[in-house]
Amino acid sequence: MIVGLSREKLDALESNSLAKKPVKLIPRDAAALVLIDDTGRQPRVLLGKRRADLKFMPGQFVFPGGRRETGDLKISVATDLAQNDARLILDGCRQAATIGRARALAVAALREFYEETGFVIGKPHSAGPDWFDFAAHGLAPDIGAMRYLARAITPPGRTRRFDTRFFIAKYSAVTLEVAPPDAEFSEIRWATFVETQFLDLPEITRTILAVADKRLNVDPDLSGSYSIPEFRMRGKTFVCEERT
Repeated sequence: MIVGLSREKLDALESNSLAKKPVKLIPRDAAALVLIDDTGRQPRVLLGKRRADLKFMPGQFVFPGGRRETGDLKISVATDLAQNDARLILDGCRQAATIGRARALAVAALREFYEETGFVIGKPHSAGPDWFDFAAHGLAPDIGAMRYLARAITPPGRTRRFDTRFFIAKYSAVTLEVAPPDAEFSEIRWATFVETQFLDLPEITRTILAVADKRLNVDPDLSGSYSIPEFRMRGKTFVCEERT
């Protein structure tokens, strides 16, 4: 857990993602999905290994995800976010808070997840989605299958900075599995929470894994409403703040 670490210590742990020259970057909206397979004796989580030639977190295992794009605001959805999840996302928005923006973050999580893993989480939707990748299968994003889990803002000094909302869902929500259209990952792996301890992971990924493990222990069906931990740098210390 990286909470309480100083900027200096955190920089040392994440030296592979530090910018060579000082640069001021505004964190960009992003989203990621923690997918859980609980059909076996121990829950497993899906992780992707980033290619070694990438500038940000090269060669490390992360949750599939990426930045929110403008088109995510226009995509029709088959289901909606849980009401409390939408409120918590909106409460934490740095910019204009609208329900459309909250939905777009959830859509971004499913879009990026599909692009990087080939897993489709969608449902039939008569209105027809604007997103052709899902529309080709007669589906629209099933954002209601996810629950809001956590938020993390990349510390300053990195080659990339993101304001990432993490969602969690069960593997049972996956509708289709196709070849991933994106080659950002060199490997996709299912791992138990114990097995993730032996993988090369960014510190924030380890932290979010702990959050997911705790959530599953108290809410195995992902049906409850809970406060959301938000991880960020405050002054010279990385902190966790709860949003309720």
